[in-house]
This record gives sequence, structure tokens and C-alpha cells, in this order.
Amino acid sequence: MKFLSKLAILLLPVSVATAVPIHGPHQHGTLAVAVTKENSFLTFKMVIPSQDILGFEGSPKLPSQKKTLNDQYAKLYQENGIPKLFQFEPANACFPYSSNMESDMLTYHEHDDATVKSEGVDDTHKVGDEKGHSDFELTYVFECDPVERVQITFHKVFPSIRKVDFYGKGELKGEVLLSIDASKAIVSGEDLK
Repeated sequence: MKFLSKLAILLLPVSVATAVPIHGPHQHGTLAVAVTKENSFLTFKMVIPSQDILGFEGSPKLPSQKKTLNDQYAKLYQENGIPKLFQFEPANACFPYSSNMESDMLTYHEHDDATVKSEGVDDTHKVGDEKGHSDFELTYVFECDPVERVQITFHKVFPSIRKVDFYGKGELKGEVLLSIDASKAIVSGEDLK
């Protein structure tokens, strides 16, 4: 079964940043994933609820919440943390090319004057939507030689992730085309052709 062809993935140009925020589903315990391949580049677009990364979704006001945010940010974004999130076979088949992370958690801050109004997307005074939900929107781009297999291993770093939902056409919208136990989120090299 060809993974990408089964999911009807379109080959999209690789970009180093996401210009428009990804709006995927918000389902606790689920990592939403869309995969694209162009030439030697593999791009993973992902959405994960803040609850699954941080253990909370509201504004990080407490010192312990701010520390948790910094600690988990490092696991998601620093280059030395990425090998814990993706396992490639052979191990040296893919190298990080770029990554991007968006979340209102990252732009949240407080003012001494509570009457100060928010002035745009990088000036967040309250985290979450009207229901209090917030997400991390992630994009990882890898440059790869032929790869035999990629396992998405976010569940090992963030144990509350129990399921991975794959979406088609490189977008995190529409119907889930494949939903799988997080420990079995594997894409073979054959699937990527």
C-alpha cells in the first residue's frame, strides 16, 4: 500500500516557514499529520493540543507553567530534540533542513497595566480560543537520501499522544484518511515514492 498515494498527497513546494497558521482539529491525545514529499525534501505539518505537550491549555501565568513551556519548547524545536520525535532508517538518511512552530503560548505575555490591548498575532494577552483550547502548529522539513522508513515517535516524548491522524493533500483539514495507534505511525520509503 503506497502511503502517499493512498492519502492522495500533492507535491507542494517546500518552504522554511508557514505563512498562514495551520488550523487543524483539536482532539486531545491525537497528533494530526500531513506529509508531503518533493524531490529530496520531506515535510511534516502537524497540530497537537497544548494539553498534550504542556499539561494545560490556558495562559501560562504561573512560574511552573512558564518553566514547562520552555522545557517542552526545547523538546519540539531544538535540533538535538528532533531525533527523539522522528526515527529514520537508515538513521543517517535524513537531516533537519528547517522547522517552524506557532502557538499563542509562545507570544503570550502580561503587562503591568491590565487595560493594555493586544496589538496583533505577536502580542498575545490571553491564550486559547473561546473554549479555552490552544494548539501547537509544527512544520518540520528534512532533506533525505532514499529513506527506508520513518517512524513518528512523538508519543515517546509526549506520552499522552495515543493516536496519529493522517490527512491528505498536505493539509490538516478535511477527512482523516488514516488513523493509527501512535506507536505504529510508520511511513515506509516505498510509501514515499
